[in-house]
Amino acid sequence: MARDATARLYDVDADNVGLEIKTGTITFRAKKGRLVDLDKLHESIWATRLSGKTGMAMNWIDVTAEGEVVLDQAQLRLKVTGSDQVFLLADDTKATRKSAEKAPFAQLKEALGRGEKVVSVTGRVEGWGGHFPDFLKALPKKPLVILVKEFEVAKH
Repeated sequence: MARDATARLYDVDADNVGLEIKTGTITFRAKKGRLVDLDKLHESIWATRLSGKTGMAMNWIDVTAEGEVVLDQAQLRLKVTGSDQVFLLADDTKATRKSAEKAPFAQLKEALGRGEKVVSVTGRVEGWGGHFPDFLKALPKKPLVILVKEFEVAKH
C-alpha cells in the first residue's frame, strides 16, 4: 500500500519505485526535472488509511537534495534548485562512526570554510518516523531538517 501511495505521486517516477519485502524498504526517484514534495508524500501515505493494527511504521526517509548550501543566521541551509524549498542542515548525532572519523556535517562545514561550493546533500529527514497512524496524523514540523550523511561539492 505505501509503495503504491508513493508511486501515485505526480512527481515520482512510477517505473523506479521499488519495494524490498525483506527489509520493508521503499526506494524511489523523482521524475527527471521534478521535485518530490514531502508534504504530498505524507498526504498520499495518509490516504491509504493504514491503521495501527497493521504494525506498519515510517522508520525514516533519506533524501538527496541538490541546490546551494548557505550560512544563514548561524544555520546551514540548503536552497533546493528550481524551487523555493529550503532544508536546514544538521549533524546526525545518532550516527555511528569510527572514533577518529569526523562527522559528515563537520566535514561539510570545513568544505564551505575552504570556499568549496556544496551542490548536493544526502541525509535522513528529521521527524520523519513513527508508527501508523500516529505518524500520519500531522505533517512533520517545518522547516525540515536533513541530518547530513554525505554531500557533494562542485567539480572544478
